[in-house]
Amino acid sequence: MTLFWFTDQLRQRNITGLEQMATELLRVHLTRRELQRKYGSTEPPDESTLYRIMKEKTEPRLGYFPGDEKWFAELFVAGKDLDLSEEIRELFRKDRSGVVITPKYLVDYFSRTISSGHVETVLIPEAHKHLNSLADLIDSHPDKRFFLTAEKKWLVELLKFLFETREHVEVIHVSIYAPLDFEQAFDSIIAFPVMGNKPEIDTGRFITRESDGIAIENLLGWLGEHGEMQIIVPARVTFSGGAFARLRSWIVKHFSVKALFELPEGTLRPYTGIKTYLLTITRQPVDEVQLGRFEMQPPRFQPVVEKTIPAETLAEREDWRMELLLQDRRHELLNAFSGSGRRIVKLKEIAELFRGKSILKSHIQPGDISVLNISNIEDGEILWDEMDTIDEEYRKVQRYALEKGDVAITCRGTVNKVAFVRELPKKAIASANIIVIRVTDPGVLSEYIKIFLESPVGTRLVQSFQRGTTVMNIHPSDLGEMEIPLLELEEQEKLVNEYREELKLYRTTVKRARERWDRIREEIYKQLIE
Repeated sequence: MTLFWFTDQLRQRNITGLEQMATELLRVHLTRRELQRKYGSTEPPDESTLYRIMKEKTEPRLGYFPGDEKWFAELFVAGKDLDLSEEIRELFRKDRSGVVITPKYLVDYFSRTISSGHVETVLIPEAHKHLNSLADLIDSHPDKRFFLTAEKKWLVELLKFLFETREHVEVIHVSIYAPLDFEQAFDSIIAFPVMGNKPEIDTGRFITRESDGIAIENLLGWLGEHGEMQIIVPARVTFSGGAFARLRSWIVKHFSVKALFELPEGTLRPYTGIKTYLLTITRQPVDEVQLGRFEMQPPRFQPVVEKTIPAETLAEREDWRMELLLQDRRHELLNAFSGSGRRIVKLKEIAELFRGKSILKSHIQPGDISVLNISNIEDGEILWDEMDTIDEEYRKVQRYALEKGDVAITCRGTVNKVAFVRELPKKAIASANIIVIRVTDPGVLSEYIKIFLESPVGTRLVQSFQRGTTVMNIHPSDLGEMEIPLLELEEQEKLVNEYREELKLYRTTVKRARERWDRIREEIYKQLIE
């Protein structure tokens, strides 16, 4: 029998959800194990006995079975000889729900990190995410006690079934996004929380409202005196302002950041393609923080330390942006900017930032409202004549409308582009691929902001806020945390005027050169004929 044959049986009964399919496969294996215990065989005496054992053994754990004796007997035959762990991994191999995610090589790395003698207890929240190599990790450390958690009941029962014979494993039904009540602290915690969700909990209990931030704070409370937590986090945890800035301050005040390593693109696909880091936090003081990336160095997945910085340096910073922490002599502009002595402000302090409207292809049609997209920005200018349009009431999209003096910057795609809205010849809105920066401080020129954003140092700073890897993904609230040097208004005006004059001269020169080249080329072609 194959997994396809088993799942086809379920589809014929309109059971199509992956979790439902996995639950029924687990039900079959729970029943099979009970048959083996009672009768010493996986062959049931009859359909009635098989059905009774299934109901007694599985319904209190997995819920009601949606079928009769005959159908369960058929399902049992189709699934009893399948490898449960292997088929669960196959079932969720291309799924984005987060049931099975981390690759074997990453779990192997975790296995090596807990091999030291001082580690006796290991907590692995949402352990099903490491199912690709979880059994190997556990079996290679029979001297340690493992505590595995899951939030969903069927996953708890799956973990209990898979590790029932391991006496050094305990499975706990708990959510790491609500207050925890373990019986002990742990020497090692290996965590990969849900990214970006907002659990329905008492929001006053935790510093942040998002699942990854809650998990960090929640789990650190159960780290032993000499314990160490390795947790996979999205890039925004290292630079987002507001609650995440307070969370970072709380971490360095009560714990020590030991290392921050970027995971290679694709490590966590298909679950996510955003930029992620492995953050290591310990209760013990550390003198230095390791920064770097992971890479494959066959046969192992290894962290490559690119730089170490004093722990005090990280503690003093408001953000932990890797691009800035790794800056060296190759990035003199960044160093000069940070030490310029000029007044430094955050974009959100002098401007309003918002993302444009999501426009589907089906929305594009002849209409009175133009849509600014990535392709409509070229050489810092907006190509008004080449915009798509939508047919919509202006009042319904007015919140995304462009105004004269706005600065538009791409926030998705693969190319950083910035443009200044010098004129507004038509009604236009920004698409969701664009962040609009609308300056609200009378002492700041919008065009000055545009010039800074497209400069080498500005480009580097913008890139440091990317949540994506190859494909850019920048959030307005993150970009609002970006710091810029603010010149006096007169100096801004002088700089902007010089920029305009030189740009005008450049374009005039290019135009004349192009016209001259076209003329001479045409004359050369004529000589070929004559």
